Amino acid sequence: MDFVAFLKQLLVRSPVWPAVAISMIVLLVSSLFIQSEAERLKSEALFRAASQVGIIRARLEGEINANLSVLKALQAEITINPEMGQSRFDQLMEALLSDDLHIRHVAMAPDLTVQLIYPLEGNEQAIGLNYTANKDQVRSVLDAIQLNKMVLSGPLELVQGGEALIARLPVYLHKHTEPTLWGIISAVLDYQKLLDAADIRKDYYGLMLGIRGKDGTGSEGELFFGSEGAFGLDAVMTNITLPHGEWQLAILPENGWSAPSQRMYFLWGGASFLAVLMGVAGFLLVLIYQQKAQAITTANYRANFDALTGLPNRYFFSQRLESLIKEMRREKLDFAVFFIDIDHFKQVNDSVGHSAGDHLLTDFAMRLQHSARDSDIIARLGGDEFVLVLRNVRDVIQADLLAEKLQKKIQQPFMIGGRPFLVTASIGIAMYPIDGKDVTGLLLHSDQAMYTAKRAGRNAHFFFNEGMREEAEQHLLVHADILRGLNANEFELYYQPVLNVSTNKIEKCEALIRWNHPDKGRVMPDSFIPVAERTGSIVNIGNWVLQQACKDMRAFLDADIDIKISVNRSVSEFYSTKAYDTWKAIFKENGVDSRRFVFEITESLFMEQNSARMSVITSLRDIGVQFAIDDFGTGYSAINYLRNYPVDYLKIDKSFIQDLLIDEQDKTLVEVIIKMGRALGIVVIAEGVEELAQLEVLKQFECDYIQGFWLSKPQSLHHIIALCHEHMDGQDDAPIT
Repeated sequence: MDFVAFLKQLLVRSPVWPAVAISMIVLLVSSLFIQSEAERLKSEALFRAASQVGIIRARLEGEINANLSVLKALQAEITINPEMGQSRFDQLMEALLSDDLHIRHVAMAPDLTVQLIYPLEGNEQAIGLNYTANKDQVRSVLDAIQLNKMVLSGPLELVQGGEALIARLPVYLHKHTEPTLWGIISAVLDYQKLLDAADIRKDYYGLMLGIRGKDGTGSEGELFFGSEGAFGLDAVMTNITLPHGEWQLAILPENGWSAPSQRMYFLWGGASFLAVLMGVAGFLLVLIYQQKAQAITTANYRANFDALTGLPNRYFFSQRLESLIKEMRREKLDFAVFFIDIDHFKQVNDSVGHSAGDHLLTDFAMRLQHSARDSDIIARLGGDEFVLVLRNVRDVIQADLLAEKLQKKIQQPFMIGGRPFLVTASIGIAMYPIDGKDVTGLLLHSDQAMYTAKRAGRNAHFFFNEGMREEAEQHLLVHADILRGLNANEFELYYQPVLNVSTNKIEKCEALIRWNHPDKGRVMPDSFIPVAERTGSIVNIGNWVLQQACKDMRAFLDADIDIKISVNRSVSEFYSTKAYDTWKAIFKENGVDSRRFVFEITESLFMEQNSARMSVITSLRDIGVQFAIDDFGTGYSAINYLRNYPVDYLKIDKSFIQDLLIDEQDKTLVEVIIKMGRALGIVVIAEGVEELAQLEVLKQFECDYIQGFWLSKPQSLHHIIALCHEHMDGQDDAPIT
């Protein structure tokens, strides 16, 4: 195991060694492949050679048989007309011989003496030749007679020049019961033309070719064409069948059967290149592995720690607090949770900028770390909210003293950009296990205590009291009921249409959640959303809303309604970068186009310029999701911020629209917001339109969209689809509630 560990460390730490090892392995595997490829190419060449030899044999046998068929035709004619004369013989030969045959002349020898010959011209001297008296021809003649079949002799040199094959066919007449020898038919075949017709050459496409078996003697016969080397050890051979006997044909490369050298050079060159390439790839992979390991370490750090302050984030803090609770439960010890919020932090950002605000947060985190012990837990939950968990705090008196000490340290001036800043903080304190026995309860109770300190005038610390406990317990009950309701499918989406003022078309709908509670009946969102925001179940609700909206989008499209759906999103849903992956997966799972969705958010989401939140927003915009600022004008509204908001819509809060006809200040403000949106290229939607007169004023201001009870109250999916169809059918000059 030590050697394996050492080898692993060597490979990982020294990228050169993996590169060398991979190169050697590639060369080894390549050599086996090349050897196999060489054998395959050799087998392939042998197969092609065997096929080619078969083709040559077929062609040569075909040419020979085509020429010899003339003699068989003559044999049949003689049995009918044994007294044939020269004139009839000439007529017959002219009919039998064609241009593609290679017969030089044919002789007919009744009683073995040549009496007829074709063509006669130039062959007159052969008339009267007695085969039995010619020692050069008598043997083949006698063989043909004895065997009673055609015999092919040669090739042999002709007196008149050239080489030829001589075919002899005995003819028997059946006059009585015993056949009587009539004589011999002989034909001289032009040997060279026969070979040419069969495409036989000595240098046969780079192969040695040879034919042996003169006079039909086969493999034991004399070589009469090509090279003797063609009959080597690995030669491919075949027998050419003659009327009597056979020839043997063989082909063989000069250097034997082997893979082409150019091919082998190419393969080895490719193997060498691949070895180098894979070596380089191995080198780079180790480097990438090292970088990936570093990236994973960095990603884990970012997933668990706040990028600005280096403190644990909400996720990692919850895990550590969960572990601490288990430990304290076993040891029966107490601890205190301090929920800390910087007072008036927004004013720091507004007065000196976000960079200075980040500097303050960093220094604040360092001051908390210096105030805590190594065993304590410090985390930044987001924005200007911090949590400090103090171990082994025996009672509220000790916790109170520690809180006072911490506030005095916080009140000391912070130096930012060379300027001193006086900062205070509000602290809420929850004690374990009195004020909570789990992570959710302790955070909720300390958070409530902190808000009590805020309401009391800030720069104070408050303990979670009995009144807060009752409120917190009620919140926790609602939280559990929300999760139960989600699992029981008790929630439903209603939709309120959004009208394009210029085209008079319904182009959007806002999704609004309703809770069909089994005991309480219809529960409106303002009764449970604030609790969900505080307890964290808003994330579960938000994911359900988006999932259901995607399903409903399919219903809209199936009903031929071209529309976009606006979905309300909570700021707390953007704390985790995993939110983007979750929402993208919901779009993909339901097969809907993310460009058909608008996320409605509040301005506070942009105020801190949190990198994780902005990353989620940027990623969503990249896949086409649009953003709308909801309740615009009631929060942090400022042109300076608005210019940098990555938003597509402004939704004017309904409180301004309600008094539009009676309050000149609200009327002027609405007009300014519309003109400001137009100047910045942002579409403006007016919420809460309930009267026709309000619509007329908004038309004068050139507002882009309206939404409100004048158009329609929120309705269920079934009713909103019918309403959209009714509006498309032309009933669009009056409210369609």
